[in-house]
Amino acid sequence: MKRESKINGFFLCILITILFSSGCMFMGTSYKMGTPIKEDTVKMIQPGKTTKEDIIQWFGIPNVIQKQGEEAASSKQGAMVGMMGPQFVYPSFDLFSSKHKITEDHRIYGYTFTKMEGKMVTVPIIGKQDMETKTDMLLVLVNEKTGIAEDYIFRKENK
Repeated sequence: MKRESKINGFFLCILITILFSSGCMFMGTSYKMGTPIKEDTVKMIQPGKTTKEDIIQWFGIPNVIQKQGEEAASSKQGAMVGMMGPQFVYPSFDLFSSKHKITEDHRIYGYTFTKMEGKMVTVPIIGKQDMETKTDMLLVLVNEKTGIAEDYIFRKENK
């Protein structure tokens, strides 16, 4: 009986050693989604003069194109980032309607750039994550009939 107790204790020590030595991990992580939105390029937008073609040339294909009364249609990387980032739902035309008469010809071209940085510590059964998410967003009100960018909203969180 004494020998059986020593064997059980020995195996228990080995099991605990394996569990705690094999799963410990510390890592810094950085994740980027989208193309950075350059502030200098945003400043080039002249409401009422800049064309839809200019916007696409400067910023690429929008992440999302939204028509009033419809849900945003993803055209590239999408507005919904999913588990890796914020559930990003584009705002309605209300942001522009106080200054513009919105018609069926209007679209919002949406661009985002998301950057996540942080660290993760993992020990078997226990994990801790400390992540910071910052998203830059550019919304451009485009009249599809005239091809003109009538207004825009830019929010910058990344430095």
